[in-house]
Amino acid sequence: MSAKIAFIGAGIATSYTLIPFLDNIEKRNLINEIEIFIIDKSSDFFKGMPYGNRSGKSVLLIQDLKNFITEPHRTHFKNWLDANHNQLVEKFLENGGIYAAKWAEINGPLFKKGEWDDLYIPRFFFGKYINQEVLKRIDKLVNAKKIKLKFIQKETTSITKNENDFQINFADNTTISTDKIVLSIGSLPYKKLFDDDIKFPHNALYIKEPYGLGMEKNMEQISSFIKLRKSKNQKTKIAVLGANASGLEMIYKICDKLDINEYDISFKTLSSHGVMPDGTFDAVKAKQFSAKHLQSLTQENELTANAIAEAAHKDIDEAEKQGLGAATTVGIISKGFGILLSNLSKEELLNFACFHGNQIGRRQRCAGNHYLSVVEELSNHKRFQHIKGRFHSLSESPDGLNMIYKNNDNQEPTENSDTFNIVINCLGSVDLTSNDLSPFFKNLIKSRLCEPNPSKIGFKVDSNMQASENLFIAGPLLAGNQIEDKIFWHLEHCARIIWSSNILAKKLQSNFI
Repeated sequence: MSAKIAFIGAGIATSYTLIPFLDNIEKRNLINEIEIFIIDKSSDFFKGMPYGNRSGKSVLLIQDLKNFITEPHRTHFKNWLDANHNQLVEKFLENGGIYAAKWAEINGPLFKKGEWDDLYIPRFFFGKYINQEVLKRIDKLVNAKKIKLKFIQKETTSITKNENDFQINFADNTTISTDKIVLSIGSLPYKKLFDDDIKFPHNALYIKEPYGLGMEKNMEQISSFIKLRKSKNQKTKIAVLGANASGLEMIYKICDKLDINEYDISFKTLSSHGVMPDGTFDAVKAKQFSAKHLQSLTQENELTANAIAEAAHKDIDEAEKQGLGAATTVGIISKGFGILLSNLSKEELLNFACFHGNQIGRRQRCAGNHYLSVVEELSNHKRFQHIKGRFHSLSESPDGLNMIYKNNDNQEPTENSDTFNIVINCLGSVDLTSNDLSPFFKNLIKSRLCEPNPSKIGFKVDSNMQASENLFIAGPLLAGNQIEDKIFWHLEHCARIIWSSNILAKKLQSNFI
């Protein structure tokens, strides 16, 4: 009887688990075929949401390529880009607008010479590449009769643990049985901010998340809405909730499709820190800046996660006083606390991963100037404003969507409100204790197959990366854990996903071979 393993979720974490796992199978003489199920409710197998069809074909990486993936993966990817860039860029231009054309014009002289490292490339390039890398391995091993593989495009509703195996239950009431499961379903679902039906569709449009229906479908709704209002000589006010990568992308995409010189649109973003990501590195000031509060801790004998986090925030405060953005200081501050982490006990390391890493990271956000230049252009036209505050509620009026937010600059937060025609929710995900958590997650927790760790955004895993016996975790749900010698407060970064997935592949190999 062949061994069976199911991957629930077919994104980048699954792809980079499968690549070394399949490479190892190819080298082995197996008595029986391994049966593999690849399960995803989307058709974007082996690409995932960020790099597949749901993000569209005209959005870019938030990082340059040299910081996106590590070697040797980067060189292999660049070789593939060199061989395929003509058709890739053509597809990018077909799907993009004025900013896509500008990207190709500015960067063409570089990528035509194979100089990719400093470029913020279209994200679907990577999705297409990794999809091909996985499929060619699958085809080879299926033909060699070393694996049987079945793709299942269905929504998983629950997992049932039996005495010797698992039953995976789907929304269409079908089931499959498997010996082992890799749960790799990406980030947690977006927060629900507004569930009411829109009563005044000419004045109000709510986008509940950037990628759920797909970026291009969202853009079709937004574009049609704005064009209809323009035909009636009406201005369109847009609120983007969250100053993160997805928030920047939505602003970029709208302006890429709809020339701001032609359409009367304005934007406001809302974030708790009131700071947009930074994209300008100042080499001179970087040499002058030091993380002195973190450096002072190097002489301490007994360190705590709280002490390191407090020092990091003080150094970020100092950088902001000097007018230095995250692009200039992120490397210095990250190196400063990274050195100190090696002096923490295992318990304190996990405290840092669960409670402090993400808080520091939210103040050190960087982005490419291709996105930030759009914000600058809007600001120059007095069509952009950043609000520092916390979202409170959203309701509809005849004039649009009324947003209430709280400004927490003062000791007593003040309540403010503003009305918008379009509101786009980019505030991020729920946590594992939220009432809005999906039935699938609730079932995992209730059945004790998975237990949230103190970060509330990841599941506890053992040294074999199992939430429970034979149920392995990959990707963002590993947040708040220590894997080998590394701690993870989030796994949205592709390099972290690749590293942790490679470790998981080794754990799986020891289970099968």
